[in-house]
Amino acid sequence: MPIRAFDQIADALTAALIAGDFAAYRSLMDLPLKISTPSGQSYLLQSEDALQQDFDAYVSVISANGVTDIYRQILGFDLSQTGEMQLRCLTHIMAKARRLIAPFETHFHLHQTKDGWRINFIESSEDHIKWTLGQTPLAGQSPTESKDGA
Repeated sequence: MPIRAFDQIADALTAALIAGDFAAYRSLMDLPLKISTPSGQSYLLQSEDALQQDFDAYVSVISANGVTDIYRQILGFDLSQTGEMQLRCLTHIMAKARRLIAPFETHFHLHQTKDGWRINFIESSEDHIKWTLGQTPLAGQSPTESKDGA
């Protein structure tokens, strides 16, 4: 059942990001939320305001790049004895039927709360995190280029 729960969370996460719906996004996250890279670079979102700012940056970037879907293909799953769910996914960021960037691996840690499963840790590639924060363009795209190439 936990894999099914993650599929529902992943779909809700994508819908919240595409729609710019912070309330829906917030309902999937548990603070503090740690965002990390495989090399260990990380930041911690401890407050609702910090989560909102991070969300707004991500929504701005995906909107500017015409993202229409984010698909997370489960590669591995573990349910620890402490009740934490850990998943490895191959993440595909799409604009209609076109991949915007090469798929990349993402790790999610979720734990059970009184309101259901909530994400409390995300590990993603450094390039993806920089892109979601608006710090780097997509590969092959200049920093000022829009989704229309203008």
